[in-house]
Amino acid sequence: MAVKQKKLVIEIKRIHALPRLDDFGSPRMVGELSKAGLSSSVNTVAKLMRQAGIRARTKPKFRITTTDSKHDSPIAPNRLDQVFIAQKPNLIWLTDFTYIHTNEGFTYLCTVQDLFSRKIIGWATSRSIDTQLALAAFNQAFTFRRPEAGVVLHSDRGSQFASLEYRKRLLRCNCLQSMSRKGNCYDNAPMESFFKSYKSEEVTRQTYQTHEHATRGAVDYIDRFYNQNRPHSTLGYLSPNQFEAKYHSAPDKMLA
Repeated sequence: MAVKQKKLVIEIKRIHALPRLDDFGSPRMVGELSKAGLSSSVNTVAKLMRQAGIRARTKPKFRITTTDSKHDSPIAPNRLDQVFIAQKPNLIWLTDFTYIHTNEGFTYLCTVQDLFSRKIIGWATSRSIDTQLALAAFNQAFTFRRPEAGVVLHSDRGSQFASLEYRKRLLRCNCLQSMSRKGNCYDNAPMESFFKSYKSEEVTRQTYQTHEHATRGAVDYIDRFYNQNRPHSTLGYLSPNQFEAKYHSAPDKMLA
């Protein structure tokens, strides 16, 4: 047992030292250990982490307000009602904005997430938080995924998502629009959760000099870390790409 625990501690220290993985607590650490061929319980790993003085990096709290809901454009119904479950890809997408501080001003990021796998399937950055940014992220997601008619796209009530241009684009793509209730961030909780992770695991570690610098950081986080490698508790500690690969290899088993 002592030999096994010594191996576990060595591997825990190695994982904890990897970029961005110092955020991992014992549940995610168990998943990473399993990938390395070492099995253990959450309680045992938590105990070993305490004994070795290893703590998950504390995540700062963020309150992000990027929504301008004071407009006269139509509001779509809330088609989710906080039921964040999708049985397969391209049934329900979520979208929202966040902001990034740079030394030359704000950079804004808009993302589109597939609820099934929590994968970021479309994103774009801009110096302006406008309809064109929202459309750029959606267009990337639509081009990448080519969903069947009827995919639900959920957002807040922001003027960008309620604009005529945005609504027309969704109509042409046969997407059903859904919007949160006024001032209720929990109606888009999975998207908010992504932004919280992005801020704590990427943005707070950097000092961005320019818009381009912040955009490169978003590319690195989304494409090289989050989608590809970041274990997600909702997905059984698989990454979004791993979860989708598992579904496509045996979709009937996952839905059983």
